[in-house]
Amino acid sequence: MRRRGTPTLYELARSTSGGGAETTGTRSAPSFIASAMRSIRVPMGFVWLIGVGVLLLAMIAYAFGFSRGKAAGFSEGVNQQLGQEQARVTARAVQDPLAPTAAPSAAPQAIAPQASAPSTVAEPASTGGDPRRKGAWYFRIVTGATQAGGEALVAFCRSEGLDARMVSDDNGKSRKIIVLPGLAGPEARKTPDGQALEAKIKSVGQRWKAKARSNRSFDDAQLEPYR
Repeated sequence: MRRRGTPTLYELARSTSGGGAETTGTRSAPSFIASAMRSIRVPMGFVWLIGVGVLLLAMIAYAFGFSRGKAAGFSEGVNQQLGQEQARVTARAVQDPLAPTAAPSAAPQAIAPQASAPSTVAEPASTGGDPRRKGAWYFRIVTGATQAGGEALVAFCRSEGLDARMVSDDNGKSRKIIVLPGLAGPEARKTPDGQALEAKIKSVGQRWKAKARSNRSFDDAQLEPYR
């Protein structure tokens, strides 16, 4: 039974249920938002790492662009310098048509080498007499040769390419074997021509010695003047 001015028990229960639902609905929204914010929280270390990475990428891009620009500028400078040098060379090569041309220089005169004094002397034309020339020096290979022995030795030497001659000894009583050509002096014995002649004499002398047991070599050949 309802009293006047006093709500019934049903009305009180209904009003209390509605107010509690409203209070619950009002309080549940903030708690959901806070929970969502806590779930998407990002660590500060990760944020710093991203910032450092972006800064490094920017520095690398700047350094790369700077190096490319510097290389391009250097190449352009080199090409420009080469072009200027080529232009200067071309300008020097072009001659002024009004300028007098220089007379061509004369060809250098060839200097003839000075002829060295001959180490051997020319022999006079053979007239059947003594082939020696006065003042020249000759190798003597045999002294006191007989006519027959001297002629045999001379024939053997000539067959071996050695120009041997039989001449009278200084006293005019005996004969000796000499070798042509004569030398200009005793010092000519050390010249290439003198050494070659002496080597030839010794070589032929060894073959002459091997021809017979009584033959002697020419190792003791003496150089003497003809006066």
